[in-house]
Amino acid sequence: MGFYSVAGRTAATAATADNFGGSLWNPSATKSLWVVEIAFAKTVATVDNQGVVRISARGTATTTTTPDTDNAWDRDGTPPSGALLDIAYSAQPTIASPYQKRWNLPAAIGSGFIFTFPGPGIKVPAGTGLGLATPVAVILQPGDLSVTWYE
Repeated sequence: MGFYSVAGRTAATAATADNFGGSLWNPSATKSLWVVEIAFAKTVATVDNQGVVRISARGTATTTTTPDTDNAWDRDGTPPSGALLDIAYSAQPTIASPYQKRWNLPAAIGSGFIFTFPGPGIKVPAGTGLGLATPVAVILQPGDLSVTWYE
């Protein structure tokens, strides 16, 4: 079992409900992964609403960060699942469930959160993802998104 972390800077979304700032996509046909932490810090001073939600289809990512050996905590190889961090979209991912976490961030640069998921973490089965989206019709502001998982 290996632990991995990946980070990227998201762009502002449209002011439409269910627009994604970023997501961890599991492209594997067979391997699951377990997310144990999601962290986000805003880079602008504007109020926004955010939530963690499962996705069943990736959408069309225009910016992706591909984890490599340096993203492995033991630096022993790339994630076997081929996990990807998408941080901008031209077509939105498909939401697969109600939001699992929701919150509102104040209008302050650097405001953010770190969610840790106890036990085994949140399972992300093969061919699915877990994303950060705006559950209401406001802009999800740009910021730094980090995801930690194991597989």
